[in-house]
Amino acid sequence: MNKKISPMFPLGCVLFPEAILPLHVFEERYRVMVEEIMDTDRSFGVVLIERGNEVGGGEIRKEIGTLAEIIDSKKFIDGRSLLVTRGVRRVQVDSWLEDSPYPKAEISFLDDAPNTSYDFREWSELVSHMRRVFAVLAELGDEVPPISIEISDDPALGSFQMSSLIPITPFDSQKLLEVTSVTERCGLLKKFLANIEADSNSRLLE
Repeated sequence: MNKKISPMFPLGCVLFPEAILPLHVFEERYRVMVEEIMDTDRSFGVVLIERGNEVGGGEIRKEIGTLAEIIDSKKFIDGRSLLVTRGVRRVQVDSWLEDSPYPKAEISFLDDAPNTSYDFREWSELVSHMRRVFAVLAELGDEVPPISIEISDDPALGSFQMSSLIPITPFDSQKLLEVTSVTERCGLLKKFLANIEADSNSRLLE
């Protein structure tokens, strides 16, 4: 299992592999981090904050997150930066290092367990279910991705894409991120979609 020392950026949201995450970097310690990583591999780990705030430090952090890479950036005169990042691969924090000044950790990559798959027809139905749910949410006036948004035919990749799109809490997103079985992740997605569908149908009747 590959290990590395990585800068870390605890946030109030979950980043999935292949998902895009824009970031406004204004806190001094993360300005330093961005300056340093732009001269190296332009990557850092993103983990969910379990308790606490994004600004100021002292937060309690989840141990499983995603390695992000900077794919676009804009720096302002006052030192702030706007970043566009992409999730690369899940990571597990093996140990937290001292903040100096930004968080760092020894991480290892976390892949799905071998020989886990999901039936193609069941996956196609799950994608169709997501599109039906999005159609109802759009009818209710909620902001949702286009119903025709492209989702991979590969359940391993597509389930991460779907996880990043459906409207659930950060802690439910974390559950999806931590699962290392495609079948189990798709099962959770099916459950979350059913809950969203039931709630949206109730709203239609109000």
